[in-house]
Amino acid sequence: WQRTSPNHFRGKYRALSPLGTSPNPLIASTTEGLETNRRGCIVADGDGATSRKGVFAGGDAVTGAATVILAMGAGRKAAAAIDSYLKTL
Repeated sequence: WQRTSPNHFRGKYRALSPLGTSPNPLIASTTEGLETNRRGCIVADGDGATSRKGVFAGGDAVTGAATVILAMGAGRKAAAAIDSYLKTL
């Protein structure tokens, strides 16, 4: 991964961007097929995979405001799942 700005990282296939402490409503409204719950949080499985193939989410975008420790754990799980997914391409 290469840091392209203070809040953005770019990898070979995908870009990661931290989103903040609450789900950004623009993400769901501009990403067709991305499932959200009634609170506007992105629905993801335990590995961070969403309803869109190749789209992963974790932390506050999935759980709503929570601790940094939980967000870091979700990010770690999602990173492993992303790595596995990219190896299938």
